[in-house]
Amino acid sequence: MKQFVIIAALVAVALASDRPYYPKPAYYPKPAYPSPAYPAADGYDYAPMPYSFDWAVLDQASYNDFGHKETSDGNVVTGTYYVVLPDGRRQVVTYKADDYGYVADVKYEGEATYPEYKPAYPAYPKPAYAPPAYPKPAYPTPAYPKPTYAPPAYPKASYPEPSYPSYPRPSYPAYPRPAYPSYPRPSYPSYPKPSYPFPSTTEAAIEAAAPVKEAEIPAEAITEDAEAAVAVTEPIGEAAAAPIASEAESSTDAA
Repeated sequence: MKQFVIIAALVAVALASDRPYYPKPAYYPKPAYPSPAYPAADGYDYAPMPYSFDWAVLDQASYNDFGHKETSDGNVVTGTYYVVLPDGRRQVVTYKADDYGYVADVKYEGEATYPEYKPAYPAYPKPAYAPPAYPKPAYPTPAYPKPTYAPPAYPKASYPEPSYPSYPRPSYPAYPRPAYPSYPRPSYPSYPKPSYPFPSTTEAAIEAAAPVKEAEIPAEAITEDAEAAVAVTEPIGEAAAAPIASEAESSTDAA
């Protein structure tokens, strides 16, 4: 164990000998000026004293209206200040300050209004100065001579002028106006107005119930059954109506 400690010490010395050696830096000496001496704080400690002030500013031209009022009894400070805001409201702040802190109460008086701004410009009178009068110039009007140069003469062209052929005016044949034959106006015979006999009561009832035009029913379509139906519609006399009445009474009795 002792040998191990010696070997470790030799190794440490060998390693330390490989490192360079730097001397300890020298610092500047501490300044020798004396420390400042301040007077004791007790010399500036005054007892609280009561006070009161009040001021206000009112300038209608610049829209300034504000003020401040404060009162103190030496321990508690109370006061209020106000200012008129641009919207027309009045802001009033009432405050109180003591050993426990500062408490403020903010209130607004009135309603906010935003009137339209209409600038008023001063009316300046229109200037009444007269227009300037300038003297008429006295120099004569200049007279310029008329030019005497002759008009230019251009040489005639040496090439011949073109000649165009003249054609006779065309003549068209005259055709006679066509003649159309005149036909006499047609004459139609005059027929007398037809007269029809007045229909009986039975015929009027049949025509009202089923009006049929004569032209719509051909003569071949009229059969014996149709003639029988028409015959039934003829008026029945008293002698023919008696057997029908008796047959009706007998059928009633049988029932």
